[in-house]
Amino acid sequence: MTESKRIILNTLATYGRSVYALVCGLFAGRWVLMALGQTDYGLMGVVGGLTAFIAFFNSWLSYSISRFYAYSVGMAKTRPAEGLEECRRWFSIAVLIHTAVPCALIVVGYPLGMWAVREWLTIPPDRVEACEWVFRFVCVSCFVGMVNVPYTAMYTAKQYIAELTIYSFVTTTLNVAFLWFMVSHPGDWLTRYALWTCLLSVVPQVIICLRARAIFPECRFRLCYCWSWRHFRQLGDFAGWQLYGALAHLLRGQGIAVLVNKFFGPQVNAAMSVANSVNGHANTLSSAMTGALLPAITTACGAGDRVLMRKMAFRACKLGAVLSLLFLLPLSLELEHVIKLWLREPPAYTVGLCLAMMVGLLADTISIGQMSAVLANGKIRDFQLVAGSVMFMTFFLAWLLVANGWGVYAIGFSYAFIAILHAGARAFFARLLVGMGLRHWVFRVVFPVGVAAAAAGAMAVLPHLFMGPSIWRIGVTTLVAEAIFLPLVWFVVLDAEERQFVLARVRSRLPERFRQKRQ
Repeated sequence: MTESKRIILNTLATYGRSVYALVCGLFAGRWVLMALGQTDYGLMGVVGGLTAFIAFFNSWLSYSISRFYAYSVGMAKTRPAEGLEECRRWFSIAVLIHTAVPCALIVVGYPLGMWAVREWLTIPPDRVEACEWVFRFVCVSCFVGMVNVPYTAMYTAKQYIAELTIYSFVTTTLNVAFLWFMVSHPGDWLTRYALWTCLLSVVPQVIICLRARAIFPECRFRLCYCWSWRHFRQLGDFAGWQLYGALAHLLRGQGIAVLVNKFFGPQVNAAMSVANSVNGHANTLSSAMTGALLPAITTACGAGDRVLMRKMAFRACKLGAVLSLLFLLPLSLELEHVIKLWLREPPAYTVGLCLAMMVGLLADTISIGQMSAVLANGKIRDFQLVAGSVMFMTFFLAWLLVANGWGVYAIGFSYAFIAILHAGARAFFARLLVGMGLRHWVFRVVFPVGVAAAAAGAMAVLPHLFMGPSIWRIGVTTLVAEAIFLPLVWFVVLDAEERQFVLARVRSRLPERFRQKRQ
């Protein structure tokens, strides 16, 4: 299979999975809230967030090793034997690191997490024991996921993303079935739900590990490859600076969750959890395209094709923002009514926090290509120093505003404002380090996407003038928004080359007789 066809297959598979997960998530989020109640739902979010120090290490090391995997795959296009052995070296080093680091993290982090549950967080006395078990189950999930990173990262680097989609479909379906059972059988579900999510995470990871060993010749552990100082130094330089940025994202996510818990209590944590859920579902749509492009960007860099790398990076920015807006644009216009229909009795402040996080998501997706190109290049010290420092400001700005009486919405303002500054930092360093022009990004990506979204939003708000809040108005608003937005994307956002690319891919999927008729 050619690389372009593999990207298309990965995109279609991931997008299909994302839409399916989005539809299921809309029901699942409501069912979890109904089954657990607002207090336990908020506690699940904040206690589960205590393991973020493990989860973020997992994400940080996973991306770091994936970058070197993909770079080696690109090298193998011009030097096959050398590229294969280089990838095996990185795999062996990854296995060593991803076995030692999670063990050390659990030894240090587990007692700290248990202390936080018992002594520090605001938890009703009768829910402390249940929260302890929630923390234990989440620790197991994080540990197994981290040990399995070298195998999962190989799937991404080799662009076998479509196969990972199968596991996602199965686990999503099983989760929806379990949540329906929870809703139909009321009871104390907090501990049992945590156990279920643990099993749903661990079992697919074991299958992925076994499959990777069977299908990838690169997944062969060699002890002699683990002691290469040159490789450790390269990984340490890259991962060390990547750690700074990862810590900033951790503080923005889980730091703010703890801040909300200490200032406002578990019920506002429930509102934050709902906002994070909506944001996560919207992000799955954009990551469907960008997830297929990002390893290809690093592979192009490894092959020395900087022109192709920049072209795919700009395309990732454009398509990431467009796919996010397909969901966010109509939702933002009907958010209050949708939240009420979805949750019936949503926690206070949910709508405002959702809107703020939507702004942050758009800023992130419209600059995702710049970040990917910079990370593919490998020289990230100055980028992470500046961009990470900007991201750190989210927590401190939120704390400063809340401490001075600005209220819950100061959290959302801090999140959105700093996300916009962070996108600007990404664009600046992409221009400086890999030659991605700011003018091109502003006038070929940001401006046309903004024009299409503004025009579609202005037309989609018209049903509000003659229709009251109802399911019918939601449908009409969505239809109008998409009917205006999609043609504008085709004629205003996409350039001629991208339109030809899409048409060629569509034609290649048509039966032979239809292609002959068109000719």
